[in-house]
Amino acid sequence: MGVLRAGLCPGLTQDMAQLLRSRGIKTVVDLVSADLEEVAQKCGLSYKAGALQRIQVVRAFDIFQMLDVLQDLRGAVSQQVSSSSGTLKVVVVDSVTAVVAPLLGGQQREGLALMMQLARELKTLARDLSVALLVTNHMTRDRDSGQLKPALGCSWSFVPSTRLLLDTSQGAGASGSWRMACLTKSPRLPTGFQEMVDIGTWGTPVQSPTLQGDHM
Repeated sequence: MGVLRAGLCPGLTQDMAQLLRSRGIKTVVDLVSADLEEVAQKCGLSYKAGALQRIQVVRAFDIFQMLDVLQDLRGAVSQQVSSSSGTLKVVVVDSVTAVVAPLLGGQQREGLALMMQLARELKTLARDLSVALLVTNHMTRDRDSGQLKPALGCSWSFVPSTRLLLDTSQGAGASGSWRMACLTKSPRLPTGFQEMVDIGTWGTPVQSPTLQGDHM
């Protein structure tokens, strides 16, 4: 579930995100489900509420719905380009495991093929439309070693160009919103780099001075 953070859409600053959270609007789903005119009045927002309306949430409960959504998105973006009415910046799939995992295992031999079809569609969408694609994948533990591994296995590990592992912090004083982000795959940067981030504001301790004293 996408957490509201600065830069998610035009006009959404860190101060505005904090103001929205104080009114009980903490995620993208909360935002699009709310009455934006009422939100604008309560939070003292004006033109910035229009920028928030550019965030759209589409619910897909299986892989076939997901593929249909991506096809519709491609068509909608093509119309935007021809009419110059707007530009798509980022697509978030949360989570790919929810629509793919039910197809894997047992006698469902078409599951892997459908998963790779979805992977090709996502990569093609990113390339053809020049948009950023953020896909979340759950973690599971290996049955033999007990080590954490991506839920969709090795086949999916080749799909993303960049992978970040978010793990709960076990340090003293760590709260539920803090995660250890570890770069596990990148075409440009060395892997293994780690950073503590607050997913409530999506900032590091240096970027979130109000929280620094509590979590450093």
